[in-house]
Amino acid sequence: MFTEETFKKALPAQMRKNVNLSVMENINKCITDPDVRDHVLDNILSYTSVLTEGKFKIESYLDAVKYVSFKTMGDTNIQAWVKTFPDRYARLVANNTSEKDISAHVAMFNGTKLVSLIYEQTLRPIHIMNAHHA
Repeated sequence: MFTEETFKKALPAQMRKNVNLSVMENINKCITDPDVRDHVLDNILSYTSVLTEGKFKIESYLDAVKYVSFKTMGDTNIQAWVKTFPDRYARLVANNTSEKDISAHVAMFNGTKLVSLIYEQTLRPIHIMNAHHA
């Protein structure tokens, strides 16, 4: 179980007050596959420094980390987006949204500042990213 204390320690000081029960429930239910879950939770802790580079909501950060985590495991943009936003995807399909329009949603999310910042973090060696924890 991912604890509130663990998450707050990883966050920048100004973001800690935004962690509440709803956020923690979202984190703990985000992934059901235990192998994928560990990878995503590690990434949630590892990429928190991007939160200092703009005004981001914790929920947006969690979505971006999930998306990038799926991408780093080999999923395409659309596969990663569908896994990150299954409810949105189901709603779009139910509304007979074209594949082209769904791809536009994916491309828009893929191009956000937060996703880009997290991608940049994935390119840095782990020992450099976590040097401040040593």
